Amino acid sequence: MNFIKNILLILLFISLISFNQSCSTSSFGQHADSLFLVDHQLEHTYNLKRPSEKHFLPYVLEEISGLTYKNPSNVLTVDDESGKIFEYDLKQRKIVHSITFYKADDYEGIELVGEDVYVLKNDGDIFHFNYSEEKETISKKYETELHSDNDTEGLGYDRSRNELLIACKEDGHIDKSEIEGRAFYAFDLGTKKLSLTPRFIIGPKQLEAFWETHKSFDYEKDRIKFKPSAIATHPISGHYYVLSSIGKMMVVVNKKGQILGTYPISPRVLGQPEGICFAPNGDLYISSEGEGDRGYILKFDMKVSS
Repeated sequence: MNFIKNILLILLFISLISFNQSCSTSSFGQHADSLFLVDHQLEHTYNLKRPSEKHFLPYVLEEISGLTYKNPSNVLTVDDESGKIFEYDLKQRKIVHSITFYKADDYEGIELVGEDVYVLKNDGDIFHFNYSEEKETISKKYETELHSDNDTEGLGYDRSRNELLIACKEDGHIDKSEIEGRAFYAFDLGTKKLSLTPRFIIGPKQLEAFWETHKSFDYEKDRIKFKPSAIATHPISGHYYVLSSIGKMMVVVNKKGQILGTYPISPRVLGQPEGICFAPNGDLYISSEGEGDRGYILKFDMKVSS
């Protein structure tokens, strides 16, 4: 009899553990999904759980850190370390060209503007060169007022203003002034000068205000972290789309820096998202580091809100 009781107690204990885990998982999923909030101004949406394409990259791009659109078949990428850019063919699913532009260092973002390539280093320096079929090129370096404490990780292009946007993952200040949140600075492509005032700021205050206004149910405030890893301008709306690898989130803001939407990112879909770009029709490409395996690029088709 004692033996049977013990068996029943063990089965009851296992059932309780399974129930608690199930509740915890469900609760976590609900809180994560509650961060999918879209303002009525946001006409274009994406399902970040369902990519339409997945491209596993060669091991040389295990630490892919930036992404920019070239044409319907090709994108350009940069990795953290090599001082090279790579052209990846989405149809052939392979690297078709690479250019060495500088020595090995920590490069975080890339933008193609016409035939001009711009690459961002983690201390805010920008490297500029013309795209060509050559294997090596000499790049011009622009040293901005940003520094390594800013840990600049995102580089995007705003065609309407002819400027590059630089996202600071860490400290937002340039001088001694304190900035609450993550700062985004503009680099004018006409003057090749950095504006010393942030174009906009996103931080806990702005995110909490948006969520409190639009939330469908409660979320775990202490779990939310926002450190930008990439930024791109939507080709149709002109809104800025910002990735945060830490915190697994994509945030949409307008030209004034007002938050219009937030998307949770599943770690199972995008382990370490650090690159973002758009096709002219609005389809979205996001790249992720491999975390010990091959890096990859996912494509997400644009949906028009009804």
